[in-house]
Amino acid sequence: MSTTLITLAAFGLLVAGLVTSILPQVPGEAPLSLAGVYLYWWNTGYSEPSTSILLVLTLVGVVAMSGKLVGPVITAKIGGTPVLTTTIGSIVGAIMFVFWGTLGLVLGTLLTVLVLEYLRRGDIKESAIAAVVVVLVSFSTKAVKVLLTAGMLLVMVVVAFL
Repeated sequence: MSTTLITLAAFGLLVAGLVTSILPQVPGEAPLSLAGVYLYWWNTGYSEPSTSILLVLTLVGVVAMSGKLVGPVITAKIGGTPVLTTTIGSIVGAIMFVFWGTLGLVLGTLLTVLVLEYLRRGDIKESAIAAVVVVLVSFSTKAVKVLLTAGMLLVMVVVAFL
């Protein structure tokens, strides 16, 4: 396979990583971006990007991937809700996303956390605040993933073309 085709495939993976980080409930994100970085590195005979840049990009990718694992924990801590409540809200939101898109995702998460927190706390105002915080933190973690994968793509463009 020619070097040009492999380079195109590497950048295709990087772009796919960015696109999947933007789309809700679509897996891929950082693993695709990392695959693009490492494919390009292999294609250049392990010379570009440099070892230090490769290490930084790998760490960025690992941080982006860890968001799936620690996201509910961070969301729960910030929102003052139990991790189980946040996780159940995320699962219900994901199921509702299948039927009603982004609106289902937001409302499913919001209403589930609201109900579970009301059952736990007995205070509708505190429960509503916790539910809104969970949704806002979920969106902010998504924004961070988009920025991280976009940064990986930008660094690789600079490495390859400048």
